[in-house]
Amino acid sequence: MGQRRKPGVTRESDAEREMRDREVLRANKELSAYFKGRRTEREARAALKVIKAFVRDRERKDESSRAPLPGAHGAKTPQQAANRKAASDSGERPRRKVRRRPRSPSSTRATAAIEPPVDPDLPQSSEPDD
Repeated sequence: MGQRRKPGVTRESDAEREMRDREVLRANKELSAYFKGRRTEREARAALKVIKAFVRDRERKDESSRAPLPGAHGAKTPQQAANRKAASDSGERPRRKVRRRPRSPSSTRATAAIEPPVDPDLPQSSEPDD
């Protein structure tokens, strides 16, 4: 088993931190792809392990020495997210449009058959019975 380090004491270079940040961002994308149905559960579990390890390591550090979260410097504001490009520009498959069939005349005839027939011999009153 590996040696335990003291909490809050880690000696990682900027290159190591940058590489880990990229790995966490990739894991986040993998996990979101799983929820969209584009990745398997096995891939999602692997991504979750990377994220959980990052969070555990981050919790061990002092708050003052913690680096900003990966992707936080380039995070989109809600306004930018609402104005994003079309899916075809980003390389994703375009969504299929759902076509609705026009109503056939037979469907309107079915409702007319439900109404009771009117007998011309019976007198019809204009006021409803109480």
